[in-house]
Amino acid sequence: MSIPAPAAADEPRRYPFWRRNQRVLPVANLLCGLGFNLSWPFVPLMVRGLGVRENLETWVGAMLLVFYLVSTVANPIWGGIADHYGRKPMVLRAMLGMGVSMLLVPFAPTPLWFAGLIMVVAVFNGFTPAGVALLVANTPPGRIGRAVAWAQTGGLVGQALGPAVGAALAAWIDRQHALYWISGGLMLSGGFLVTLFVREVRHVAPGPWRPRLLGSLRELAGVPRIVPLFVLAFLFSILWHGSIINISVFVLQLLEASGADAGGEAFWVGAAAVALAVSMLIATPVWGRVIDRIGSARVLAFAAAASAVTHLPLLVLETPLQLVLARIAFGLTAAGLQTALFHLLRAHAPPGMDARAIAYATAFQFLAMGVAPFLAGLIGPAFGMRAYFAVTIVAMIGGLALWLRK
Repeated sequence: MSIPAPAAADEPRRYPFWRRNQRVLPVANLLCGLGFNLSWPFVPLMVRGLGVRENLETWVGAMLLVFYLVSTVANPIWGGIADHYGRKPMVLRAMLGMGVSMLLVPFAPTPLWFAGLIMVVAVFNGFTPAGVALLVANTPPGRIGRAVAWAQTGGLVGQALGPAVGAALAAWIDRQHALYWISGGLMLSGGFLVTLFVREVRHVAPGPWRPRLLGSLRELAGVPRIVPLFVLAFLFSILWHGSIINISVFVLQLLEASGADAGGEAFWVGAAAVALAVSMLIATPVWGRVIDRIGSARVLAFAAAASAVTHLPLLVLETPLQLVLARIAFGLTAAGLQTALFHLLRAHAPPGMDARAIAYATAFQFLAMGVAPFLAGLIGPAFGMRAYFAVTIVAMIGGLALWLRK
């Protein structure tokens, strides 16, 4: 879809920094995504190194659940501050705040101190949505899809490379503590890039900011199309972020059922995770261009339907290779959902509330990351992992139906 000539001519005045921001934020997101995912998989090793020898899974599971609950509560608060005082300060809050917190984590003397410092990281969590909020407010409407997609791609590159780089460093250094110092350094580097090169034209809400966590949510929920978008954000995160651990468990079950030796477990678990990350990495920029051409509503409907359809094979497949192919199909076809969702939230949010709308959607996604393993832990032992996947497929179909009705 081409931009009308008057609108295109007015772009340099209304959006003077969008091209520079579109170049810098993906690199900053890459550094932060690499930093976070470099050390995060080694949380169990850190906890074990602090003396936890029994019920390690319980300790780690509780820490992760509380981490995402804290992130869920904190993000809408930061979104409200962004609407009143600007988006760039919130990008710096996330990148620099998480970076400094990561530097402090290795100094924890006990598991409880470690958990407390991880919660501090959770308070500042959310560098990608903060950057997206800045982009959607400072990019011409006809170019938002492409800009947001590239910003998300930077984070996806970091997400894909982080565990591999972390594993290589862990084999090279003596103590896992150093991984967190490297993580903090990378995230601080992303924050310094934003400090030096990212600019914004501030679009702020009138009046002073007041902490209205539920009040702002009620106001947004009164907009007819916002609630279905929140629902889809939650469900997509269940299928994407939340199911990473669940898919790993499912891989182990498939290998056990086929009688394969234990030597291939690490390979197939890694293959399933990398397949999803790389396929989304390839597809996200493409879907960003498609959104700018045909509109975000159509892409959202297609991606939501594809999310459900590409999970159907999980109900019948029998080998890890088939699972890897299903994850590739999911990543390639559903990668546009997140970008379309942020685009639509900006379009439908009341004036001055777009950052809060994105922050609430991110909060629901953080909540999904904690809920998904918990739900699988309830359904899986009783009915099997396929029953869990069936529940998530039905839920996504219901979310799509709710959006289409609106």
